[in-house]
Amino acid sequence: MLTARRTAIRTWAGRAFGRAERLACSRWGGIALFAVAAALYGLESIGWPLRAGRDLGVYVRYFAEIGQSPPVFPWAMLSRVPVTPVVAGGLLAAGGGALAEVAMGALYAASIVAWAAAARIVGGPRVAVFVSVALLVFPGYAGLFHQLASDSIFAAAYAGWAYLVAKAFASGRIGWFVAAGAGAAILALTRPVNQTLVLLAVLVVLVPGTIPRRIARAAAFAAMMLALLIAWAGYNDVRYGEFTVARGGQASIPLFRAFVTDRIVSPDNGPASRRLAAAVRTHLLTEQPYRGYGITLHQFFTAGSARMEEDLVGLSDHVFGWDSNYSVLGRAAREAVYRHPWKYARGVAGSFWHELRDPAFVVGQAQLAPPPSPGGPPGPGVTPDTVVINGRKLPRPSEGEPIPAARQGDYESTPDGHIREIWRSPIDHGTVFSNPRDQRLYEQLGVRMTQLVNRLPSRRQNDWLYTQQNRASKLYPPAWAWLLVGLISVGWRRPSGWRAPVFLAVAALLVIFVTVLGVYSVPEYATPVIPSFVLLTALGLAAPRRVA
Repeated sequence: MLTARRTAIRTWAGRAFGRAERLACSRWGGIALFAVAAALYGLESIGWPLRAGRDLGVYVRYFAEIGQSPPVFPWAMLSRVPVTPVVAGGLLAAGGGALAEVAMGALYAASIVAWAAAARIVGGPRVAVFVSVALLVFPGYAGLFHQLASDSIFAAAYAGWAYLVAKAFASGRIGWFVAAGAGAAILALTRPVNQTLVLLAVLVVLVPGTIPRRIARAAAFAAMMLALLIAWAGYNDVRYGEFTVARGGQASIPLFRAFVTDRIVSPDNGPASRRLAAAVRTHLLTEQPYRGYGITLHQFFTAGSARMEEDLVGLSDHVFGWDSNYSVLGRAAREAVYRHPWKYARGVAGSFWHELRDPAFVVGQAQLAPPPSPGGPPGPGVTPDTVVINGRKLPRPSEGEPIPAARQGDYESTPDGHIREIWRSPIDHGTVFSNPRDQRLYEQLGVRMTQLVNRLPSRRQNDWLYTQQNRASKLYPPAWAWLLVGLISVGWRRPSGWRAPVFLAVAALLVIFVTVLGVYSVPEYATPVIPSFVLLTALGLAAPRRVA
């Protein structure tokens, strides 16, 4: 009886898989997959209503300032890239939370279809079915699209780019490599760290062909990507007076990790570090909130405070000059790495491993912080508890930080210093402007930001479904397992379409690695690119083996 039942199950599964393969070969396959993914997204929305992602506030601020000339906060415009604010802010402005949720569901479904299409190109219908099923049951990937943030927009853009790469590698036509270069530029304008993808032009030579043909493809890919990024930098130069894709690279990689995570920045590291420490001692520690909370130079460099790191940005612009482009901060960070190479390397390796291991979850409604205002920290800066500093009781700063807020938010930095953060006490502060016009625009900006964020869906989540969906994330195979199985199976079976999946896997690893050079591990950094590893495994296990 048991044997007969197992045989019946195998027969049914074989027929179902066969029908799925035939459907994947038909023109209706993509439509059916889109419908299934959209329906699944709708079901998940009961437990995961669309909500603000971890960085929505900064992109809403960007969107609200797009039409202002000049903008209230030029640093905020220069330090971010446009794709996420245009998509997220545009959806909220055009139709509110209802439109945004429908659109994110459509982006999720389209992403699954794009990955399936790429899989079919490189490995055939069986690989496409494998990838489709694996991604449909991937809770962490779906969870990205239930959060309006750069992570979900990046995931959708990366899926589209994967399709372009698959077409380029399969056809060998220069036109598709031009399209893939344009797609890489879109990724860089979604998340600045993706500018490093231009380095992968050297891997384009993997596509078979004559040497001149291979060089032409690589050049087409790199040239198109660079042309679009240069055009954007030119726009920033005309609009804000700075030729850059995104301002502040030296203020983040490797500074943020070295200062906040690994805590290896110290006045003893070298001349740039001593110069930075002198500026901190003179221009920060003598002012509020540092003076009120009794912060010493040693505490400043050993606390690992993100709020203090934010103050370094404004300090650099004010003391070393806006045009210095954070060169002193960059040199101080590099001195820290040179002085403590093994500690930095261990930190990077640990964060890289966590990116490949840790599942992504959707934050519950009860855990969500209030949306950030344009003139204060992203949430309450103090707690009801108190601390005693030099015999004086002060509210305890939130989130384990030593100060209630940065002395001046980095986004308030300007070339001429016309925006100032005024501290009336260790906890009471506000933003003031030299020009009354800017003050009015600032107040209007705060109202506009609040209106946009408040348009997100307000319905309550189903707590049981929310919990089960997040629990399912723990059961899904981690990224490292997909990558390991993919590399072994592709190396062993040598399927003919291996080049594009390997290229995408290398791209994913590069993006993750460069990210953790500057920041600590956050699962949302890696989850958008994990489908690259799923595709590699699907190809290795399900694609026909190449005949020698």
